[in-house]
Amino acid sequence: MKKTNRTTKVIATVMAVVIAISTLCVITAVSANAASYEGSAQAHAAEKMGVMTTTSVPAVTTKLNKTAKAYKYVCTGQTKKGYDWDYTASNSNVKVTCKYDFKTHTYTFKFTGTAKGSTTMNFKYRLNDKTWVKVPMTFKIDAQKNITRVA
Repeated sequence: MKKTNRTTKVIATVMAVVIAISTLCVITAVSANAASYEGSAQAHAAEKMGVMTTTSVPAVTTKLNKTAKAYKYVCTGQTKKGYDWDYTASNSNVKVTCKYDFKTHTYTFKFTGTAKGSTTMNFKYRLNDKTWVKVPMTFKIDAQKNITRVA
């Protein structure tokens, strides 16, 4: 009986060693595979991010349906006091600033996105003391606060 019991212990020890080596091989293979997959995922993420970096999105646009960091609207007008403009918007997703050139009587409006969403705006400026020019605008702002004038 001692020989049988000893044989069983040897077989059990050999099986334990085989299982340990197999487990080690599987862990090594999974680690190597995970590392290569992780590298691939990072490479794909970098490619995707490269599409929407700040260098690929222009700083300013004046065109409809063109995405940019800001939308610029240029027009002319003159009142006795110089200039006047106003707007109402469906929400506060767009910020509007104006630079007025008193020599050329030129308005330069800059529209920038402040939050993701869509904004409908009733924008107007004075052409002269008696005339308001109404410019309805619709903007879409993405998650990176890039703005697109769609109407």
